[in-house]
Amino acid sequence: MERFTVRRITENELGDFKKLRLEALLLHPDAFGASYEECERKPLRFFAEQLRTNNVFGGYDDHNILQGMIGVNRSALPKLSHVANIWGMYVRYEMRGSGLSSRLMEAALEAAGSAKTLKLSVVTTNRSAYALYRSFGFTEWAIDTAALCIDGVFHDEFLMRRDSETGL
Repeated sequence: MERFTVRRITENELGDFKKLRLEALLLHPDAFGASYEECERKPLRFFAEQLRTNNVFGGYDDHNILQGMIGVNRSALPKLSHVANIWGMYVRYEMRGSGLSSRLMEAALEAAGSAKTLKLSVVTTNRSAYALYRSFGFTEWAIDTAALCIDGVFHDEFLMRRDSETGL
């Protein structure tokens, strides 16, 4: 039986969203393009804007505590509106292996709607995330060499996509 629910994060939960996002950036700096240091200084309105302009889903435990998140967005530009992007996937350690990551991905795919292409990137050393994305039909189409530089160390990323002739 699932020990969680997945739903869109609301602006009423802005503090929880910011806290979880900062935790993810602090604990796993190689997994995200944003850094803890830059985001920690951002005002709450920055995080509120992320919630307003993206579909951001949270995974909540049976005590309604935010334990994981995923974001998905689509460009409003006509030439790019067929592409959706997944960002910010993170699940707290104690919830890993519970199925929460899969449920968050399902919510993101549903939110992507009629997108023809769904894209994401994952650091090449994160084998569990890579396996999750592969299980949802994502394939790597390139390796972005030295995509991230953290404390002078370069990290490569797999660029992954999932395409559909009729949309997702």
